[in-house]
Amino acid sequence: MGNSSSASKDSADPMTLDSLCLGKAPADWDYSQDSKQHHDITAPVMERIEPVGPQFLAHARRQLFKRSFSEDEAHQAKSEAEAAAAAQLAEDAENSDFEIEPDHKDDLRRDAKEWKTQDHYRMLGLGTIRWRATRGMIKKAHRTKVLVHHPDKKSAASGGNSSHDDGFFKCLQKAYEILSDDVKRKQYDSVDPIPEESYSALKDGADLPFTEAWAPVFERESRFSSTDRAKIPKIGTMKSTKAEVEAFYGFWYDFDSWRTFEYLDKEEGDAAENRDDKRYLEKKNKAERAKLKKEDMARLRKLVDTAFALDPRMAAFKEQEKELKEAKKRERQEQANKLKQDADREAALAKELEEERESEERLKKEEERKEKEAKKKTVRKEKKNIKTLVKDANYGYAKGAHISPSSLEIYLSELETMLDKLTLEDLEKISKDLGTAKTSNEDKQKVLSAFAQRLVRDGLATTENLSQFGTETVERVVKKTADTPTATTLSPSSPSTAGSSNTPTKEWSVEEVALLIKAANKFPGGVSNRWDTIAAYVALHTGLPQRDADDVIKKSKAVQKGSSQEATVRQLQFQKKTYDIADAPSVRYDIEGEVPPVVSASDDTKASTAQAIAAAAAVGAGSKTKPKKKAPTAADVPAAAKPIAPTPPTAATPPTSGKTAALAAVSSPVAAAAPPAASLWTTAEQKSLEAGLKSFPPSWQGEGDRWDKIAEAVPGRTKKECKLRVKFLQDQAKAQKAAAGK
Repeated sequence: MGNSSSASKDSADPMTLDSLCLGKAPADWDYSQDSKQHHDITAPVMERIEPVGPQFLAHARRQLFKRSFSEDEAHQAKSEAEAAAAAQLAEDAENSDFEIEPDHKDDLRRDAKEWKTQDHYRMLGLGTIRWRATRGMIKKAHRTKVLVHHPDKKSAASGGNSSHDDGFFKCLQKAYEILSDDVKRKQYDSVDPIPEESYSALKDGADLPFTEAWAPVFERESRFSSTDRAKIPKIGTMKSTKAEVEAFYGFWYDFDSWRTFEYLDKEEGDAAENRDDKRYLEKKNKAERAKLKKEDMARLRKLVDTAFALDPRMAAFKEQEKELKEAKKRERQEQANKLKQDADREAALAKELEEERESEERLKKEEERKEKEAKKKTVRKEKKNIKTLVKDANYGYAKGAHISPSSLEIYLSELETMLDKLTLEDLEKISKDLGTAKTSNEDKQKVLSAFAQRLVRDGLATTENLSQFGTETVERVVKKTADTPTATTLSPSSPSTAGSSNTPTKEWSVEEVALLIKAANKFPGGVSNRWDTIAAYVALHTGLPQRDADDVIKKSKAVQKGSSQEATVRQLQFQKKTYDIADAPSVRYDIEGEVPPVVSASDDTKASTAQAIAAAAAVGAGSKTKPKKKAPTAADVPAAAKPIAPTPPTAATPPTSGKTAALAAVSSPVAAAAPPAASLWTTAEQKSLEAGLKSFPPSWQGEGDRWDKIAEAVPGRTKKECKLRVKFLQDQAKAQKAAAGK
């Protein structure tokens, strides 16, 4: 019967039976005889077995070496017998190699009662071998000593006169009793004295190399280790690796000693009279053993520290570590320098590429600018040439015909509008057609009309903008086309739809008209995109959506036809809404000397002001205008918000009636000197300002700006406001002096 497979260590599969082999029948078996089956062969049973234990090892061994049960048992018995014989031979050889030392003279005179202080190894003649002595050595040494020092033999040799024949024998028997007992021998070995080592003589190079000098020292100490002696690391050689040396010292720094020092107990606990004495003695002995244990560990630690400090291998390892660190540091530094150089190189390359790109962009922009300038110059040249040709053609009229200035201005304005909307190619073609045409002025006018009509058809201009070039018929065609159902409807964003005259425009306000007139004067003819610039100017100052350039041109013509600019402005001054200016204007000034006090107006000034108010009231009574709401007086203003000086009227509000004009005609020296105030100055602020001016006079030469220091002294006021206030007070003082001098 055999197994085809066995369960592995990590598997729980059962063992299976492959075959069942029956032995052959005997040679004398008669096959002609009848055979009878008494029982069936039992079916194989599936069992689970664990791949552990001696039986599994035996099975694995049999499978490995292909042995049967009997062959394997015989082989194992033979191996065990050979091992036992070898061990006995080794022990016998070891026991036969040692030499028993002669008796010491002190031991021969020793009293048997002092057995605890004797050297048991020396008593048996094993003083040199000591703890290395085996059980066989101890037996052999004891047998040898007994044959010599037995009391019967010594008594017979001395004739029975010796009285101390049994003293040495008793000490000998006590030594054998202790050393043959493993427990007692271990207690004695734990207090076996260790010779003091001279550490200076163990230095490397004194007599022997470091490892050879210190190996016996650690060999003697290793006998007290709780670790198996086979696992105790050796001191090694001078070529040992760092890991081996560190493992050696790591073992000794974590040394686990089995020394108990029970052998040195002062008194035996069994001899005590009662339990209290026993406990006291046990406590005393335990404390003494702990003390001796601590002293022994300190001694061993000192020994290991000394060896570690004197070990030249550790110094070499430290030097290697230092060199390795320096090498790594240099490598990191070199790598960092390399990375920095690479980064600098990449940055320089990127900078160079960026500079090249910027240079190319600058060149490209410069070329584009030059191209635009050249194009603009060409456009201006062509426009100028066209205007000259149009002028030579008498603006489309017959030769000698007179043109009114207003009509000429309208014609030139529309011509400028048309030329602004044409491309350079169109301008060159017009210039060429006007320059080569040898027909009448009317035919030259038709050249311009053709381009004007094209602009109207394309939706780039309206008939109002180009009425001087015969675009009325074109407008009718455009309208007719727009009214046709089959025509394509333009999108709201289409230029033709946006520029169509059918689109209703928003009414112009008075303020927009005023700004339009101002912008027309500010941006005269010849300015590039003049009407778009005027439209943007009006939208910027009104805050309303920007109007179309055609709408601006149309309104400009309407204003020109209605009246002159001066008359329109005069009319608008009385229709514009009044606005109150809340912020004071920026005024730059410096003051010199002391700030004069604020005084009220003189009686003459008050009288003249009263007369002016009365005259204004008389004018207002004669008119039919509705009286305005009464302005608040100084009494209505809270005391905390009253100004220190009277606030002058705002110059930006124009007079709207005869009463206002009369009030504006009053010229008061104090009122003329007062600038518009952004906010009222309180009494506390005025006092703070005066204190700041005194603290920081013009002769002050400290750190910082003088006016910054003054502004810090006035809470809530800026440097600019303080300067404005001082300027205002100076002007008041000058006006008062001028009024007093009259």
